[in-house]
Amino acid sequence: MEEKSKKKINIHFSRKTKLTVSVLFVLTAILLIVFTAAQDLGNMTINTMVADVKAYFMSLGAGDGYPYDIDAVSVRGMKINNSNIYLLTDDKTTTLNSTAKEIMPQSHTYSSPAMKSKNSRFIIYDLDSTRFRIQQNTEISHEGEASGRIMAAAIGKKGNYALGTYGENVQSVLTVYSKKNEAIFVWDFKSERIVDIALSDNGKFAAVATVDALNGEINSKLYVFDFKSEEYVSCFDYKGTTLVRVDYVKSTDIVAVGDNLRSYIKKNTQKQDDQSFGSDQLRNYSLTDTGRSTLVVSRYGSTALSNMKVYSKKNDEQFSLDFEKEVKWADSDDKYTAVLFENEVKTFNKKGEELATQTFTGEPIRVAVDGKRTYVLTTAGLQCIKTRGE
Repeated sequence: MEEKSKKKINIHFSRKTKLTVSVLFVLTAILLIVFTAAQDLGNMTINTMVADVKAYFMSLGAGDGYPYDIDAVSVRGMKINNSNIYLLTDDKTTTLNSTAKEIMPQSHTYSSPAMKSKNSRFIIYDLDSTRFRIQQNTEISHEGEASGRIMAAAIGKKGNYALGTYGENVQSVLTVYSKKNEAIFVWDFKSERIVDIALSDNGKFAAVATVDALNGEINSKLYVFDFKSEEYVSCFDYKGTTLVRVDYVKSTDIVAVGDNLRSYIKKNTQKQDDQSFGSDQLRNYSLTDTGRSTLVVSRYGSTALSNMKVYSKKNDEQFSLDFEKEVKWADSDDKYTAVLFENEVKTFNKKGEELATQTFTGEPIRVAVDGKRTYVLTTAGLQCIKTRGE
């Protein structure tokens, strides 16, 4: 018996289809590698990865370019996030890419909006109200009501967040929530008002700056809490100082800034020598997500004389510069520092060497540096210049 002949079926894909499949395969592999590595480092979850990837694809394409038309007076917050610039205004939050394309604007009705951030996580809250919301990039993941009027807030790398509110029988209350929006820690402050809050990257600690008036003098304290303990880990007194900001710059290292000093605390418990400003006055302070900080003071209280110091997350002073004019704002990323003056913006490298001096239009409000790009917010809008002046 003769065997039946077998037909060989050949499937041919077009060159375009093969290229598309290859690109999708490579992209999937890269995302899998990035996600796996980030999970090992503990700085990414499925939710944040999805939000970041979605924001990335939505940022593709060109906008109308800079300058971007915006009412500078309405801007309450401005932060670089994944090479995009994030803006909080009186009526919305929005992200702009490098060509000024708007990415998923989200409106709000807050009377006095404020924000705190960590990497691509944001907590947006209404000062002296009970309303707040959590955002991952531009997506709103949670909207809530606090138990009291909000005076301060913070969000952590792990997705946990904290609220400082007015209490009923106490001056203020600290409440820390898990990323599932469950209260995991509460602390009452009988007579002290919460000024600022910071959450450690490992999600285990909170640093809280408070102020209190005693015998007619303003005093501050810095508390460190372990969420698994019923007592605070440490407490530091700052007599005659008004603390205005506290941040974790390493896993358990803290920087606190007041109106007359800068304080560094190692491992939640070891206070280093405070850096007193003496007769100088604090003008501006900024911090990157990786812990590099920029501090500006007016020398001898004169706005015509300024000093700027840039510190690493290990508290090493990287450089110090004096200017014979007023600094309007200063900001750093991990490589560059931008300093805003009345009619120009100067940029510097990590050694404090000047890279460029450039002019802009309008009255200066603030500046933010992002690698090769530096954004200048003025009354004429949001402008973008090249950091190195090339």
